Amino acid sequence: MASLGWGLIRREVASGPLRLFVLALALCVASILSVTLVADRLNAALKVSGRDYIAADRVLSGSRPAEASWLAEAQERGLQVSVGQSFNSVLFANEQLQLASIRAVDDAFPFYGELVLAPQGQVKPGYIWLSARLLALLNLAPGATVELGNLRLIVAGELVSEPDQGFSPFLLAPRALMHLDDVAATGIFMEGSRSRYRYLFKGDDKALTDYARWLQPQLQQGQRWRGPNNADTPVARSITRAEQFFRLASLTGVLLGILAMAIALGYFSRREQDRIALLKTLGAGRRQLLAWLARLLTGLMLLGALLGAVAGYGVHQLILLALGEAMAIPLPPPSLTPFLVAGGLALLTTLMLSVVPLLRLLGVPPLRVLRNEAEARISPWLSGGILLAGVVVLSWLFAGSLGLAGGLLLGLLALVLVLGGLCRVLLALARLPRGSVAFRLALGRLNRARLATLLQFGGVALALFLASLLWVVRGELTEGFLARLPADTHNRFLINIADTELDPVAQLLRDNGLDSSRFYPIVRGRLAQVNAVPVAEISSERGGGLGRELNLTWSEEVPEGNRIVDGQWSAAAGGVSVESGLAERLGLVLGDILTLDLAGQRVFAEVRSLREVDWDSMKPNFYLVLSPDVLADYPAAWMASFYLPERLKAVEVELIRAFPTITVFDVEALLQQLRTILAQVSRALLVIMALVTGASLLVLLAQVEATLASRRRELVLLRTLGAGNRLIRASLRWEWLGAGLVAGLAAALAVELCVAVLLPWWLDLPWQPHPGLWLALPALGAVLLLLTGRAGGLLSGALINRLRQWG
Repeated sequence: MASLGWGLIRREVASGPLRLFVLALALCVASILSVTLVADRLNAALKVSGRDYIAADRVLSGSRPAEASWLAEAQERGLQVSVGQSFNSVLFANEQLQLASIRAVDDAFPFYGELVLAPQGQVKPGYIWLSARLLALLNLAPGATVELGNLRLIVAGELVSEPDQGFSPFLLAPRALMHLDDVAATGIFMEGSRSRYRYLFKGDDKALTDYARWLQPQLQQGQRWRGPNNADTPVARSITRAEQFFRLASLTGVLLGILAMAIALGYFSRREQDRIALLKTLGAGRRQLLAWLARLLTGLMLLGALLGAVAGYGVHQLILLALGEAMAIPLPPPSLTPFLVAGGLALLTTLMLSVVPLLRLLGVPPLRVLRNEAEARISPWLSGGILLAGVVVLSWLFAGSLGLAGGLLLGLLALVLVLGGLCRVLLALARLPRGSVAFRLALGRLNRARLATLLQFGGVALALFLASLLWVVRGELTEGFLARLPADTHNRFLINIADTELDPVAQLLRDNGLDSSRFYPIVRGRLAQVNAVPVAEISSERGGGLGRELNLTWSEEVPEGNRIVDGQWSAAAGGVSVESGLAERLGLVLGDILTLDLAGQRVFAEVRSLREVDWDSMKPNFYLVLSPDVLADYPAAWMASFYLPERLKAVEVELIRAFPTITVFDVEALLQQLRTILAQVSRALLVIMALVTGASLLVLLAQVEATLASRRRELVLLRTLGAGNRLIRASLRWEWLGAGLVAGLAAALAVELCVAVLLPWWLDLPWQPHPGLWLALPALGAVLLLLTGRAGGLLSGALINRLRQWG
C-alpha cells in the first residue's frame, strides 16, 4: 500500500488532476508568504529603529511648555532629557525677508538617529544652520550673518536632515536649526505667541514606564506622550498604508487558489472511485485506505508548500524592489513567523478542502465494480458550507477585519444569486425551437446537467470576480485620488494675510488671471468641552487625538465644496457648523453647546448644522465654521488657495516681494511625492496581480480538466450518432461562449456591489460605477474559456481522430 501511495503521488504530479492542486497550493502559500514577509520585515525594522525616527525612547510634545517639576522628576528617576522648541519666524538677510520654520535644540539633541549638517558639527550658541532652500532664497553662504528678531546669528552651514523631522503640507516653510540658549535673546516671544515644545527622554524601559505612569495623569490638553511604536512618522504611515493595500491583493490570490484546489480535489475524488471500489473488493480496509490517501495528500501538501515558499520569498523581494524609496528604511532579516503562517495556511486549506473528497472516496461501496452508478452520497451543501465558512474565516483572520470578510461574503452571495438567475434565463432558451442545431445542442447539454452547469459557471465567475475586484480596488487606490483631481487643482496656499492685505492680494491674483478660493479668517483655538463635559474625556473613549489646536474660521455662507447633511446653515449669532466626521467621533447632535479655548479665553457656540467636507479638494477646509460674532473680538490672519500654472511662476515671486509677511505654501511638491509613492505602490501591486492572474488561469484549467472526461464521453456518443466534426466544434464553442458571457455578467455585477461596500467603508474612498467591467468581463470570460477549452484538447484535430476511433 505504501508503494502504491508514492507511485500515485508521482503519477498525479506528472499528469493527474492533483498537479493543479499542487500548483494552486503553491500559489496560495506564495501569496500569503510574500505579503507577510514584507509586513514582518517592515514592522521589525520599525520596532528596531523606531526610536531613530523620534530621536529618543519617549517624547513629550505640545503647544505649551512642560512644568519644570516634570523634568526634574525625570532626571531624579535617572532619565536623560533634551529640550527643544519649534516656531515660525521671519529671517532677514541681504535686504530680504523670509518666513522659516525654526527649531531650537540643546546640547543633548539627538539621543538616537543622525542629525546631518554640512559641514558636520555640533549645534552651538551664536550659529544657525539653514536648509538648502533657505540658503537659496536668502542668497546666503556659510559665514554670512542673518537676523532673527533682535539677534544676529552666523550661518554655520546647511541643515540636511533631522532624525525626527515630520512632514505636513502646512509645515513646508524652509527649515532652520539653532541652539536653545539663543531663543530668549531674539525677543520675538510674548504672551500668546505660538510655539511647539518637544521634550526627548532616554533611559531604561522600567524607568520610562514608571515615569509615564506618574506623568500621564498630569498632562494638559494638547500635550502628548508617545514612544517609537506609536510614532506618527511618514515611514510608519507608509508601512500601514502599504500593508493595507496588499492584504486584499494577497487574499484574492489565496481565494482563487483555494477554488482551484477544490475543483482539482473534487475531480480527483470522482475519478478515483473505481480504484477505491476495486481495492475494497481486494480486501483493503477503511483504515488502510485512509492512511494511503493521507500519505498522498501529505506528500502533495509538502511539495506545494515548498514550491510556494520558494516563490513567495522571491515575490516579496520583487515587492520591496518595486516599492523602492516609498519604504526607504533598513530592513532586518525575516523572522520565522511568516513561514509558520504560510505553513499553517497550507495545512488548514488542505484539511478543509479534503474533508468531502475523503468522505466520498471512503464511502464508495465495493458494488461500484459491477454498477458504475453506485457511489457515496455526499450533500453538495456540506461541501459548499465548508468552503464558504473557510473563506470567511480566512478573510477575517488575514484581513483583520470582520467587515472585509462580510463585504467579500456579500459579493459572493450576490454572485451566486445573479449567476443562478442568469443560468435559469440561459437554460430557458434551450426550450425555444430557435437557433442553429449547434446552439440548441450546447444549451441542451447544459440543461441536462444543471448542477454541473451552475458549478462550471460559478468557477469561471468567481475567478473573474476576484481578479477584477482586485484590479478595480488597485485602480482606486493608486490612481483614483489623482484622477479625480482636476487639472487646475489648487497648488498654492496663502496664509498669514493681514486685513490690510486682503484687497491688494486679491487684486494681484485677478490681474494675472488667477482664480482663488474664498479668503477665510483663521483663529487658532481648541475644542475644550461639549455640553460642559471636557472633550478629553469624550475623545479618550472614542480614540483620542482631539486635544490639538484647530484652525477656526467664520463665514456667512457655506464654504466651497461643503454640503449640509443635517440641520440648516445659519449665520445667526452664537452658532457653529461642525464637520460630519468630527461630529460622529464626538457623538455631536444639533443643539449641543461647544466650549472653545482661545489663548486661555472661553467662547461658546451652539451646533446648528453638520457638513460633509471634501478633504481631497486641495482647498481650505475646516472642522468648525462659526458665526462671525463668536470670533469677532479675536485677531485673525487670512488664508486662501489658488492654482498657479507653470508659465506664471513669476507671479509667485512678485507676490512674495510685494507681501513679504505672507507665507506661500507650494503643495505641488506634495502632489508630486504622492504621485511617486502611488506609482511605486502600483508597481508592487502588479507583482501580486501576476499571482492573481496565475490563480485565475489555474481555476479555468482546473474547471476544464474536471469536465474533460464527461464531455469526451458525450462527444463519443454524438460521434457514434453521426454528428460531424463541424457540428461538434460549433456546439462546444457555443457552450464556452455562453458560459463566459453569463459568468462575466455575474462577476461584473458582484464586483460593483462588493466595491460599493468596500471602498467607502474599508478604504474610505467614494464609490463610482465602472461601465467598462460590463463589457470587458463577459468578453474576457468567453475568450478565456474558448482558449482553455482548446488547450484541453476538445477542439483539436487529435481529439476528433480519437473520437472517430472510439466511435
